[in-house]
Amino acid sequence: MFYFSIDDKLKAVYSLKDELRPDATETIKTLQKRSISVHVVSSDDDGAIRTLASKLSIPGENMHSQSSPADKKNYIETLLGATTDRKKPVIVFYGDGTNNTITLAQATISVHINEGTDVAQSATDIILMRPSLASILTIINASRKSINRIKFNFRWSFMYNTFAVLLAASAFINARIPPEFAGLGELVSVLPVIAAAVLLRWAKV
Repeated sequence: MFYFSIDDKLKAVYSLKDELRPDATETIKTLQKRSISVHVVSSDDDGAIRTLASKLSIPGENMHSQSSPADKKNYIETLLGATTDRKKPVIVFYGDGTNNTITLAQATISVHINEGTDVAQSATDIILMRPSLASILTIINASRKSINRIKFNFRWSFMYNTFAVLLAASAFINARIPPEFAGLGELVSVLPVIAAAVLLRWAKV
């Protein structure tokens, strides 16, 4: 809220509000469909944050307004400790202001846009080159595909090396590989791993 006075007499009152990013609603819906809990923590006025949370279908218990940098840090610490099992929740924090620097450092994964402050960028894990919330979905999709590739590599290496060791130990009596072709075994082992990694370049994320 802004108040203007002349000679100590109130002459004008008006308010300003931020507009939602064009992709905010769809991004939040997609995250919630994936059973990812979405929270909003802001230093803005309570009324503005409640309006924002309502537009984005964010539950009231997942919003926190009028938060100082210390309040934001404590909020993240509470989320990190809110688990009944040994596995800690993964907290992805998206912020672009200097007052988010402490929280960015506190979160499991911190995301920042290149249009934000340099101080906040120094404390972040991921810097988005475009100011798009939908990029968070890209990060999640790329991470999951990378993890799947890593799992595939481990499974392939385990199976191949188990077979290779048994073959080298003459466990397969009728199977023999001429010594001059033994080096091809390493090629067969490595190529699928390289191919799985290279194919990530064309994966849809």
